[in-house]
Amino acid sequence: FCIMRQIVLLGNQRGRESCSLDEKTSHYLINVRRMRKGDSFEAVDEAGSRFSCTIVSDDSHAVKLEIKPIRFSRSLVGTPLNKAEEDKAKPSVAPTLHIALVQALPKGHKFDLIIRQAVELEVELIVPLITQHCVEQEPPERAKAKLERRKRIIREAIQQSGSFVYTEILSAANLETLDAALNAKGFNKRDSVRILFHESEKEESQALHLLLSGDKDRVVLAIGPEGGLSQNDCAAFIDLGFALHHARGPVLRVETAAAFAISAVRAIVFERGLWKV
Repeated sequence: FCIMRQIVLLGNQRGRESCSLDEKTSHYLINVRRMRKGDSFEAVDEAGSRFSCTIVSDDSHAVKLEIKPIRFSRSLVGTPLNKAEEDKAKPSVAPTLHIALVQALPKGHKFDLIIRQAVELEVELIVPLITQHCVEQEPPERAKAKLERRKRIIREAIQQSGSFVYTEILSAANLETLDAALNAKGFNKRDSVRILFHESEKEESQALHLLLSGDKDRVVLAIGPEGGLSQNDCAAFIDLGFALHHARGPVLRVETAAAFAISAVRAIVFERGLWKV
C-alpha cells in the first residue's frame, strides 16, 4: 500500500453525519496505520469539502465514521494523519491560482500519468480534448467507464500526494464544445488567461511572463497530442481566446509537456510580486 497523506470520502458527503469507507481505505487505516475506534483525522470528499472524522467502528473491511464539516482557510487546510507528516506540511498555494488543463487525448496510458502529475501540481480542472490528429478516440459506449477510471486515478493521487485541491475531470470535449465546458467551470475567456502551448515556433508566439503579467488568477493551459495540432485546431483555439506560446528547446513528449507547462505557470505566477521591470 502506498502512503495515504489524506483520506478521500467517496461522493458528496455534505449534509451527512456518518459514512463508511471502502475496503481498501479501511484496511489501510486499521492494518497499516493501526488506527482504532475513537481516533480522529481530517478528510476530504469528492466534492472538495473537508470533514473532521472520528472512527466509530473499526472493522478493517468497512470502517464507519462520524463526520463533521470543517470551515477552513484554503491557505492551510487539512491535518495529515500523524504528527510526522504534520511537521512537514506547508500551506497550499491554491488560493492565488486556479489552473485548468485542456489535454488532447494521448495514446495508451500516458493520460494516467498526466492526470497524476496534474493532481500533484494542484490543477483544479482537467478537460480531455479530441483534436484532428488524436490517435486515441473516446467512443460513446466507453466514455462513462473511462471517466470513472480517471476519477479513481484522481482520488488515489489526492490520497497519496495530500493535495489540498480536489481536481475535477470532465468527459472528453472537442473544440466545438470546449468553450462551454470551460465557461461552466468558471474559466471563461474574460476572466481567465488562456494559453496554447505549441510544439513549433510561430511568429505569434508570446512570452509567458507577458501573458501572465496581469492580475488574473485563472489560467487555462492547452496541450496538443503526439501528432501535433493542425492548422484548423490552432485557428479554433485562437478563436476561443487562446494565446500561443512556444517553449524554446527540444520537443517535449506529451506527458512531459503538460507537467512543464503547469510548473512554468505556477513558478511565474507565484513569484509575480518579485518581478523587476
